[in-house]
Amino acid sequence: MTKTQSTARTSHWKRSLLALLLLAALVMSGCTAQAEKTTASATYFNTAVMFTLYDAPSGLVDELMKECERYEKLLSRTIEGSDVSRINGANGETVTVDPETWEILRRAKEISAMTGGAFSVTIAAETTQWDFTGGTKRMPTDEERLAAIELVDDNQLVLGENNTVTLPKGMMIDLGGIAKGYIADRLAEMVRGKVSGAILNFGGNVYLIGHKPDGTPFRTGVANPKNSATHLVVITLTDQSVVTSGTYERYFTRDGVTYHHILDPETGLPAETNLAGATIILESSMDADAIATACIVFGLEQSLSFLNEHDIDGVLIDGDNNVYVTKNLADRYPVALAAPAE
Repeated sequence: MTKTQSTARTSHWKRSLLALLLLAALVMSGCTAQAEKTTASATYFNTAVMFTLYDAPSGLVDELMKECERYEKLLSRTIEGSDVSRINGANGETVTVDPETWEILRRAKEISAMTGGAFSVTIAAETTQWDFTGGTKRMPTDEERLAAIELVDDNQLVLGENNTVTLPKGMMIDLGGIAKGYIADRLAEMVRGKVSGAILNFGGNVYLIGHKPDGTPFRTGVANPKNSATHLVVITLTDQSVVTSGTYERYFTRDGVTYHHILDPETGLPAETNLAGATIILESSMDADAIATACIVFGLEQSLSFLNEHDIDGVLIDGDNNVYVTKNLADRYPVALAAPAE
């Protein structure tokens, strides 16, 4: 072999190696490329709604926002012409509603029975007597409150064939404790299979789908009731909904007494509870929404018993920031406890 032939072959080998290295670099670049991130936010259901999608097709986030607008017009208690406003204004007459509204009410009645009325969809006669967000600090007189208690009874909500609803005159429904969960479920269905990952945030309701851009599951924090900017617990999971209800979310102080917004349907007053927060983890955000509310009404001991009996995962935080978890939670999800920050 001549020196010229040897040099040519060496040069060819170097070019081949360089090509292979470039190809490897391109492949590695493709494997580690950042997922395309799409975000959007708006206000619906008196809540800041925020969506984060990874590798979403064009227009999907806009479709989600349009659905939020449609559901608000359908399910809001205060929007004229909504199914809820028509039911409440029917003076005892039968109303035909959208199949989705009927389905929410059907499940609401089931959860009401399941929780012994701690969650109630006919609680509107009581909730409308209070103002936790408008700044007026309005609350009912004892006479008004006692009269409203007589109008809270989910058993009297009649669901008939062909999506009909009949509610006795004077009674009202409020889907505030379950509608956001239902909407989260439906929007989760819309994005499944179309994205690599998604975070659908409806305030206290968060639905996590798929995985983070690096391929790992999402991590979600359970807020510290005494400092909502920090977390007491961090849970790693995917394709689940995490819903939190807390006495620290909406409240006012009047004459030295603090009143939180989660009412006990039996009294029409803020629930006398030793819980500051209840976080429920379920595939059904609708169920988690209603059950989290019921847990605040239950209190710590009854909530733990109820959740464990029904094999529902949850995190409960009492007024002293002590953390309690259901018996199977740590077996199903990686859970990290943080020191309770004041």
